[in-house]
Amino acid sequence: MRILHISTSDTRGGAARGSYGLHQALCEAGVDSLMLVGRKYSDDERVVPLAGATARVHEWVRDSLDQLPLNGYRKTDASFWTVGWVPRGLSRAIEALRPDIVHLHWIGGGFMPIGALRSIPVPVVWTLRDMWAFTGGCHYTAGCTGYRTSCGHCPQLGSTHENDLSRVVWRNKSKAWAGLDLWLVPISDWLAKCAGQSSLFADVPTRVIPNGVDSRRFRPVPPAEARAAWGLAPDKRYILFGAVGALSDERKGFGHLVEAANVLAASHSTAPAELLVFGDIAPDVSPQLGLKTHFLGHIDDDAQLARLYAGADVMVAPSLQEAFGKTLIESMSCGTPVVAFASGGPLDIVAHRENGYLAHPFVATDLANGVAWCLDSPGRTEELGRRARRRVKERFDMGIVVQHYSDLYESILARAA
Repeated sequence: MRILHISTSDTRGGAARGSYGLHQALCEAGVDSLMLVGRKYSDDERVVPLAGATARVHEWVRDSLDQLPLNGYRKTDASFWTVGWVPRGLSRAIEALRPDIVHLHWIGGGFMPIGALRSIPVPVVWTLRDMWAFTGGCHYTAGCTGYRTSCGHCPQLGSTHENDLSRVVWRNKSKAWAGLDLWLVPISDWLAKCAGQSSLFADVPTRVIPNGVDSRRFRPVPPAEARAAWGLAPDKRYILFGAVGALSDERKGFGHLVEAANVLAASHSTAPAELLVFGDIAPDVSPQLGLKTHFLGHIDDDAQLARLYAGADVMVAPSLQEAFGKTLIESMSCGTPVVAFASGGPLDIVAHRENGYLAHPFVATDLANGVAWCLDSPGRTEELGRRARRRVKERFDMGIVVQHYSDLYESILARAA
């Protein structure tokens, strides 16, 4: 069987890395897997850029055009938006690659218009990596439940009108996607529940399959070796925080981390602890964090990132809404426990006080309590790390995830035969 993955990018961004990692693992398992992308950054011959050599410029233009309808609104920064209106013919490119199944991943940023799904001539598997597929345009709802009906009156648009852009986008999806041969794969139980409550996908077949991690690549490294690779002191405790847009995306919870860091500095015995931040450029004016902080910027090399995870004592993931949390399983795979809020995707990953800590949503003081508890003694930190690694091996190893997808593909093709 030939699987064609469709994604805005192959390796830039958490969702892209998740889809590309699955593609690589399927190839390694002997599955005929290809990717069709808007922006190609890897040198993988089995990844095909839709617009050829001009793909990156072409996609930047499409992204800019996609955002134009938002100009008439007072949009908040609560979430990224995709309107999905810019026309694009995909059927010829898809047919030329002769897939048995098309597997959609993150297709935002103007890459794939809403109506293009109807032109796909084979069954479609769609891995839901955020909430966009069933909303009126936002990728995360920031607590709004309008997607359960038909959107409108959108708080992220600052709109008081029923037939605003969010309602238009919802109607476009409802019309274009009715009756499709579509199979949804949310990456967490929380996301599956949201999709099931939505007005668009209440009756669509759904199977939860989590993100996977290559536990051979993300593995424990002797702390001295890991820290030496990053120039970190061997006798300090390190708290790690990181995500794509770690500082600029308010959904990632940096504000809560700032508050928790100041609580730690004032209330706990964390004098030797320092904070490591990756995934964004350093701010022009650093916030008052209470703890000495190192801003490490973007990290594109997995081996380098794995050593950073392994060199930290604990990772903090204070996201306000998270479909899964790929950095959590990467950290845990490297033997580093995680502290997160007990909400969304992290509920599937972290077992409270067994391999990490789930803080009360969204209480920064309890986030600080969780970090302090994990750092309370080196022995506890090490034991949490061992359990974290074991949980990843049992539930989130890429080999397990590949088997889940292979079973799904085969069941779909058997049904279609």
